[in-house]
Amino acid sequence: MVEAPDRPVRPETPPARRWWYEILLAIGPVAALAVLGLLTEEQPRVGGLEATILVVLPLVAWRVWPTAILVLVSLGAVLTVAESPAPWVQVCAVALASYSVGERSGDRTRSALAVILIASLVSLGVLAQDADAIEGVVLPFTVVVPTWLLGDVIRSRRVEAQRRAEAIERSLLEREERLRLAAAEERRHVARELHDVVAHAVSVMVIQAGAARQVVQKSPSQAEESMLAVESTGREAMTELRRFLGALSDDEGEEAAGLSPQPGIGDLSALLDRVREAGLPASLEVDGVPMAVPSSLDVTVYRIVQEALTNALRYARRAATLVRLSWEPQQLRVEILDDGPSTGDGEGSGRGLVGMRQRASLVGGRLEAGPRVGGGYAVRAWLPIGPSSSVEAEPA
Repeated sequence: MVEAPDRPVRPETPPARRWWYEILLAIGPVAALAVLGLLTEEQPRVGGLEATILVVLPLVAWRVWPTAILVLVSLGAVLTVAESPAPWVQVCAVALASYSVGERSGDRTRSALAVILIASLVSLGVLAQDADAIEGVVLPFTVVVPTWLLGDVIRSRRVEAQRRAEAIERSLLEREERLRLAAAEERRHVARELHDVVAHAVSVMVIQAGAARQVVQKSPSQAEESMLAVESTGREAMTELRRFLGALSDDEGEEAAGLSPQPGIGDLSALLDRVREAGLPASLEVDGVPMAVPSSLDVTVYRIVQEALTNALRYARRAATLVRLSWEPQQLRVEILDDGPSTGDGEGSGRGLVGMRQRASLVGGRLEAGPRVGGGYAVRAWLPIGPSSSVEAEPA
């Protein structure tokens, strides 16, 4: 019995950032640079305000258009750095813009090339203003490249964390799907077993009880035999039910009872005796040399024959029924043939025929059922004996 484990815990998804958080993250550094840049002015003047506007104000959109903002900030820094009493404001602004390119851009190669190109242009712009050659060449790259690398590392870690979360989510969904399919198959298995045990036993008991009712006044001894057969069939059905329910139970005693051997090919003679007692003239014919088969195939053959005989009891009107087992090198052919009218599940729910087909499919075989050409009904199953054998169906 498939036991579903505790439901796996899904990875926590971080809550969506609020709008005010995004605005604070975008404007906070900008406001800090602007205020500190103005406070460092020994004598605040219009030029200082213009420098702050040119360099700092574009950073408001640094999280939206990172590359474009880096271009604007770098241009503003080149134009104002010579006249600014606090050049570190320009340096911090360019560093923040470069960091945003590494942290926000999706194409790593393009963003790296853009940063290197912008750093080169900044160097040329600074050198054109008669700045120190070493500072003009080294400073832009020492500011722009490391901050871009920092942003790129943070972006890579964020992307990798997202990929891991998605992979975990996919694995959890696949696991839940496997558990759902296993539970559905287990339910079908329980339904098949209960149907086979209960439907067969009840069908035999109903027929035997009906026969006892018809002769109870004329032949009490015959009626007593029928009622004993009803009792015997009921006891056998209860034994099978206890065995099956024991396999489903968590109790150790009941589980041990559920592990007792299930009926197989060797029990077909007893099965035919029961249906003959119920009034169906059934016979068993074996062709070929029987061989050892897996327990799953052993139970499958018994259940298919049991269900087919149950249908024959219901609908064949006591017509002669033949159960034939044909042992072949690679497969076992099972046939249940009756001479009555078209039998089957036509008056029932159809679960029995579906269950037989499912049983045959589970062991790698196939099953066909339908009216016979000369009258009557046929159930034929081709079941592989070895794991590598192929099943070749013959026309019904």
